[in-house]
Amino acid sequence: MSVNLPVEQAPSAPALTLRPWRVEDAPGLVVAHRDPSLQRWLAHHLNDEAQALRWIGEQTEGRVSGARFSFAVVEEGRPVGHVAVKRAGRAGSAEVGYWTAGSVRGRGVASRALEALSRWALGPESPLAVTRLELLHTVGNEGSCRVAQKCGYALESVLPPLPPAYPGEGHLHVRGA
Repeated sequence: MSVNLPVEQAPSAPALTLRPWRVEDAPGLVVAHRDPSLQRWLAHHLNDEAQALRWIGEQTEGRVSGARFSFAVVEEGRPVGHVAVKRAGRAGSAEVGYWTAGSVRGRGVASRALEALSRWALGPESPLAVTRLELLHTVGNEGSCRVAQKCGYALESVLPPLPPAYPGEGHLHVRGA
C-alpha cells in the first residue's frame, strides 16, 4: 500500500508531503543522523549509507506487511524528517514516532507532520483500524513533549528506565480517536 499524505502550507512555512522512504534518500538520512540532537534522543543510528539502505528496506517491508507505515517528511522536494506509525502489542493501539533534521527544527515541521499522520492513522482510510495512538519519549526530551502536547497527545504516565536501550525515564502520551 503506497500512501502519500499532503500537509497544507502554514502561514510561515511551506507545504509538506509525507511519502514512503526511497533508496535515493539514503545519503540524506546519514547526514541527518549525524546531528548530535538526533544521536542523543534516537535509540538507533544510521552511520553509513549501507545502514540507511537496510533501514529503508525495513520500512518498505513494514509497509508491505501492514505492520508499520513510515514516511519521509518532504519540504520543497527534500526529506527533512520522519514520522511513523506501527502496530502496538495491544489490539486497537499503535505507536507513533518522529524526528526532524536540525535545519528545520523549531519551525513546526514535526507537529504538522505528526498531526497529519495521527489523523490518517485514526481515520477511516487507515489500514491499521486503531482507536489509540501512543507516543513515547525520554523525559528530558522537552521538544518531543511539546510536539506531543500540541498534537493532542495527553501525558498518561511516566515510564521507568529500561536499560540499556532506554536508560532514563520516559513519557507515555496518548491520543484517541
